[in-house]
This record gives sequence, structure tokens and C-alpha cells, in this order.
Amino acid sequence: MKTDVQDINATRKTIAVTVTSEEVSELEAKLIKDFQRQAKIPGFRPGKAPENMVRMRFAKDLKQELKQRVVSQAHQEGVAGADFEVFTIVELNEGEISAGQDAVVTFTVDVVPEFEVPAYEGLKVTNTPTEATDEEVSKMLDQILSQRAEYNVAEKAAEKGDYVQCGYEGKIGDELVADLVPETPMFGTQKTTWEEAGNEDAPGVRAVVDGLVGMKAGDTKEVTMEFPEDFQPEALAGKTAVYTIEAKEVREKVMPEMDEEFFKSLQVADEAELRSKIAENIENQKKQQNANSERQQITQELLKAVDFEVPQSGVESETDAVLRDFMQRNMQQGVSAEEFEKHKESLHEGASKAAHDRLKSRIILSKIAEKEKIKVENEDFSRMIMMEAQQSGQQPEKLVKELQKDQNRINQMRRDIILGKTMDLLAEKAERETVEPAEAAVAE
Repeated sequence: MKTDVQDINATRKTIAVTVTSEEVSELEAKLIKDFQRQAKIPGFRPGKAPENMVRMRFAKDLKQELKQRVVSQAHQEGVAGADFEVFTIVELNEGEISAGQDAVVTFTVDVVPEFEVPAYEGLKVTNTPTEATDEEVSKMLDQILSQRAEYNVAEKAAEKGDYVQCGYEGKIGDELVADLVPETPMFGTQKTTWEEAGNEDAPGVRAVVDGLVGMKAGDTKEVTMEFPEDFQPEALAGKTAVYTIEAKEVREKVMPEMDEEFFKSLQVADEAELRSKIAENIENQKKQQNANSERQQITQELLKAVDFEVPQSGVESETDAVLRDFMQRNMQQGVSAEEFEKHKESLHEGASKAAHDRLKSRIILSKIAEKEKIKVENEDFSRMIMMEAQQSGQQPEKLVKELQKDQNRINQMRRDIILGKTMDLLAEKAERETVEPAEAAVAE
């Protein structure tokens, strides 16, 4: 068996494996014997059927099976036995395979390029303080109270936090905003909707939400909305619209009393314990945000530290995955397919860049994992299975049975575990500096 490797580009090669006629004939002879042992032919005991009869009766099956065995042996010799790391097989050309003649099987493969593993110990990262401020605790307490608040019909002007049933219509000049962005009606015309007056975090038209403060049922008002230059949908970016608002009903927010019953429902003794629990939750959230931010910083440092070509097939499949995730998240938020179509070129360009960096970082982490001899232990699998079972709502036993039938999924889990453990190692070895949130934002 002879192997010929040709470079197509920095990450793609062809591997042409020549299986000699003698080797093909030897594989066919073994195949015939296997069929003879298993074939059931009337008038002959198992294993006693003549070769020519087996050839005639199972000609099609023999040809297909011989092809598979030749390709498998060529793969073992040329791909699995290559002295470089194959990322994936892009194309397979089996050529003509038959007994008595040489067979040439050609694999087009993408390879993982060779590069010098960058320094990865002591990478510098910044994080922010995790202590919960009194202001943050009070804001979270207000949110808890708001979730339990009552909203009673009130004959008064709406105050910040009250809910107002209203309708509104926006125009830019004489043109209806609804005609410019039909796929996002919240920015155009709403016949009847409920808005929280003055809510700084509310989606929709900021000027309308703020304009509801001070309005009573039956009032109408005009407000002006200046959309930022980078606003989405793009059709409104940088434009000024005038919205006519009609208030139909005001409901006053009545906060619950922080009494014994209230604290009991939250499983705390009093306000002090509730504030303590809120502070603990905020601190845990900040710690998780720091951990995520540190991993992003480590990834960026690795990407900057080394330069190499990444396999194109990997970028393409990763780009598809990034786009699917992006579209799924945005469609859940009401973005239409038409809006995606308008921006498909820029979306694809952004997804391709993200995919390139994601794949490159995985390749670097894999090389670090090899250097550090990071392995997957049974408890790693058990932990991941439990996490996946919790997220999907499945019983762990059922998930294990599914995995036993899907080797590709097991391999992917193994890769994810190794990359996760490698990133944990880099985070553990990183040099940290705590800065204020404003400084961290500037650094990013």
C-alpha cells in the first residue's frame, strides 16, 4: 500500500492511497470465505457452498462490502496513520474498486496546522468587586416587592411605576412608523397595550414610556423620540418620530406590606435576613460574571498570542452554528425572518469572524490540554450527564442509554470536558487585578 500526500493549501491536503491488486485480491478472498461461512444456500450445509455460487448469488453485496473494506483499510493507512493531525475528511473519492486491479482511494482532508503553543501561565485578567452595595440590595428588594405588588384602578395622574393602558401611533413627517417597520409593531402603532410609566428598562419606545408619567385616563399627548444612529431596526436609526399617546386607564402600584406573612413567604425571619440573602445572591452573580469575563479575556489573550490558518470546513460548520443560535435567540424576541434576510450578508460576515475565533481558541486549548496531559475521568462524565439531564428535564438513566447509542455525541462531550478543564487550569494560573466596573468597561 502506497500513500501520496499533496498540499492544497495551509490546512487542506489530499491523501491518495494506492491499494495494490494483490492486496485487493487478498481482501476479496477473505470476504468470500466470510460469505461462505454465513451464506444459507439450499442444498448446501453452512460453509460448504462453492465459491462460484456464492459469487453469483451475492455479487452485489460482495462488491459493496469489498469497496467498504478497501476504503476502510486505505483510511487506516492514509488518514488514521498520517503523521499530521486530521481535522476532518472533506471529500472521499473511492475510484474504481474491483479484484485484480490496483485501487486508488483519495481523501481530501482538512488538517490542524502546526504552531508553537503560546505562553499560558500567568495570563493577566481583570475583574470587578463582588461586594453588594446598599443601592443594589435596595433595588433588588424593590423588584421583589414589585413582583408581589397590586395594581388598582386609580383616578389620578400616572406616577413612575404605575401601569397605564394606552394606545399610541408614531409618524416621521407624514409617514407612519408602522409602515417603515411592520415587523416590529411596538415601534409603530399600538391600539391597546400596557406600559409601566417611566420604567427605565422597558423595551419599546422610550419617549412613550416616559411620556405616560403625569397622564390620566382620557388624556392625549404628543412626544418626540430621537432614535440613536445605531438603532435597530435600521429603518429608524438616526430619525426623529412624533408619537401621539392616548391614556385609557391608570393602575396604581401598591406595594405589599413587609410584615410577618411577607417574610414567611420568602422563608426569612425579617428584613435584615432578606437583605442579607439578597446581598449573597448579588455577590454570587458578580462572581459568575467575573468568571465568565476572565475566560473571555484569557481567550482573547490566546488568540492574540499566536497566528495560524484554521481549517475552512471547521469555520463553515461553526458559522452555521453561530447563525442558528443568533437567529433562534432573536426570533424568540420577535425579530422576523424578513429582517434577517435584509442583513444576511453582514450577519454572515459577523458570524464567520466569531466562528473563526471560536475554532481557533478551541484548537489552542486542545494543544495546551495535550501538553498538560489533561484527561477525562469518569466523574467528569457523570457530572456533565447530571447537568445535561437537569437542563433537559430528562432522567439521567435515560440520557445514559441515549448516549450509549451515539458515539459522536460522546466524543463531543469528551472534547467539551477537556476544553472546560483546560480553561479552568488557565483561569487558576491567571494573574488577577480587581478594578472598578467603569475601568473594566474601558479596558474591554
